[in-house]
Amino acid sequence: MSMAQHLRVSAIGQAIEARLTELDIALPQPSVPRGSYVPWVISGRQVFIAGQGPRLDRQLIHAGQVGQDLGLEAARDAARICAMNLIAQVRAACGGDLGRVTRVIRLAGVVNAVVGFTDHAKVLDGASELMHQVFQERGLHVRIATGASSLPSNMAVEIEAVFEIE
Repeated sequence: MSMAQHLRVSAIGQAIEARLTELDIALPQPSVPRGSYVPWVISGRQVFIAGQGPRLDRQLIHAGQVGQDLGLEAARDAARICAMNLIAQVRAACGGDLGRVTRVIRLAGVVNAVVGFTDHAKVLDGASELMHQVFQERGLHVRIATGASSLPSNMAVEIEAVFEIE
């Protein structure tokens, strides 16, 4: 990366960090995998982030099935926390500079939901909206929202992501 590119990336990173502050978001420490995998992999200009749950300081914030143990607003908050964890992971992958993120490419989310629950997309909007708020146009992405009858640790939501970086 040239010096001019580095300065531009750093300025963008500072703007993103300022937006996080404006949004009153303190990113959590990147979580440590709970199994035999790594939290992220860089391949070319893409960063693949492993599924992140709604944990803050290693504590599960939203557990249970949506539609039984949690309502829609709590589930949206769970997705938002997952997004915060995804951003923390991509920041770590980028050596601390979120200005290297040129695009949020894809989010793939799974909602731990009761049979008959149909608002998976509304739940994942909690994550998608945060990506757009933080990264602005760079945060617009494709997405899949699906459901499952259970998730590891009884998490309410789990989301993985793909980012493009410089």
